Amino acid sequence: MARLISICIWLLSVVDSSQMSSHLIIGILGKSIMLPCSLNSSAPVVPASLTLYWTARLKHQKEDQVVHALYNGKENNDPQFPFYRNRTQIFKDQLSSGNFSLLLKDLRVEDDLTTFFLFYHQEDGNYNTLNQNKEMCLTTVKVAKSYHKPIVTVNYEEWKAECTSQGGYPKPRLTWTNQNGLLDPEVPQIVQDPGSGTMNISSTVNITENQTVTCAIFNPTLKETLNTTRSTGEEQVGLSSGIKAGIGVVAVAVIGSALVFVCWKKSMQQNGADTQEMGPLRHSVCSNVCFTTKC
Repeated sequence: MARLISICIWLLSVVDSSQMSSHLIIGILGKSIMLPCSLNSSAPVVPASLTLYWTARLKHQKEDQVVHALYNGKENNDPQFPFYRNRTQIFKDQLSSGNFSLLLKDLRVEDDLTTFFLFYHQEDGNYNTLNQNKEMCLTTVKVAKSYHKPIVTVNYEEWKAECTSQGGYPKPRLTWTNQNGLLDPEVPQIVQDPGSGTMNISSTVNITENQTVTCAIFNPTLKETLNTTRSTGEEQVGLSSGIKAGIGVVAVAVIGSALVFVCWKKSMQQNGADTQEMGPLRHSVCSNVCFTTKC
């Protein structure tokens, strides 16, 4: 173990990341990503005598941190930085073929812009160095996630349009346009979710009648643009049509009620006239009845 720690300290002291050049790969937040690494050497790789460290330089750490460790062919992650616990995997069955690739799982926003590199050291039975490289397979990871399609709502009382989108990473660029070009919106509000680290964005812009506005969300890492277009003219026509339809329904109801009332009134008047006409007849009949029965 003391030898393992001394090698680790030596590694951190000799690697100068400022002198490194790395290639860039993009990973999706919450997914896994492969950090490729293949050894090009004529000497055979003997896993039992192989010491291997994947190391990382994080944005918020002053010193490089151990990501995954292998000592004499056996994984030993005692020196592993806690942030990477249970998130890394090497392929032991492929070490002999020179495949030193690392699988990094469950990507997080803290992994963004982290540079990873590999140290390996191999000795023979007499502790003579056969292979050694202190800065192999330099890779910088950029983390990203697509935003949801933006939603545009219109406030006709204040004549403003609002655009919102959620669940993406990193910070997006938001633009408003209309038929004539770019609009000048209010400063967008960007809030980072404390749990997932994703971003939520909202923006408001002034609008006018008969205007078509488009809100576009651009993810700079994924080079992805999502947009939504709304037309205030069409919505106003729809709103006016709805109001007219409502007025029409009310008018029909009022007219119908009036007709029912008129018919009822006439019916009552007719019933009254019939009653007056039947009065003498009823008296005559009653008199005859009384005369016959001597009432």
